[in-house]
Amino acid sequence: MGKLKGNLLQTLIELLLLGAHNSYIEISTKDLGKRINRSQQLASKHLLILEELEMVDRYRKKNKSYVRITEKGLKEIYDLYSSLRSIFETPRVIELRGKLFSGLGEGAYYVSLKGYREQFKNKLGFDPYPGTLNVKLLDPIYKRIRRELMYVNSIIIEGFQDELRTYGWVKCLLAELNNKIKGAVLTAFERTHYDESVIEFIAPVNVREALKLKDGDEVEIKIFPFLKF
Repeated sequence: MGKLKGNLLQTLIELLLLGAHNSYIEISTKDLGKRINRSQQLASKHLLILEELEMVDRYRKKNKSYVRITEKGLKEIYDLYSSLRSIFETPRVIELRGKLFSGLGEGAYYVSLKGYREQFKNKLGFDPYPGTLNVKLLDPIYKRIRRELMYVNSIIIEGFQDELRTYGWVKCLLAELNNKIKGAVLTAFERTHYDESVIEFIAPVNVREALKLKDGDEVEIKIFPFLKF
């Protein structure tokens, strides 16, 4: 990442937004000052320093000032962009821990419905085992994270209607249980019986049998927003 001071970098980025990376642009120090919320004198000083650093090139013609960002200036901006991109585009891993408990068996019914199942296969990349693994979160901080997951950009399983009734939408995120079973967590529902202390996990296999789990066993779920397995 570049070492240009923040106020100078702000001026350089403003010039970029004005198109100074493509060609020379006409701009007065008064107008530039307004755009960066600084005085005309400070805007003039910024341009002078940037020119001395060989990050912009300037010339005057008929009492008008023209500015262009140089390759060195563009590299400074690109270095910042690369650093920010590595932060914001690196997928976060969200970890939750809890204990297994048996539900009422409704998960098996809903997951098996064709209207949901086909979407799970198409959008999650696997055909889920008919049932959900119910996890009771252990700590208040996990409950807070669980609540926040409801608002994360998620995979949407649309609601639908059959000859019997209508079914609500479901939000999902890809996840992994105990570093062994890849699947997904159901993070938000149009209709649900559980509160934020519970999270449901689905997978292409019977997780209890595959990992020899029983009620009361503690498990770890790693959630991967925006990833595809």
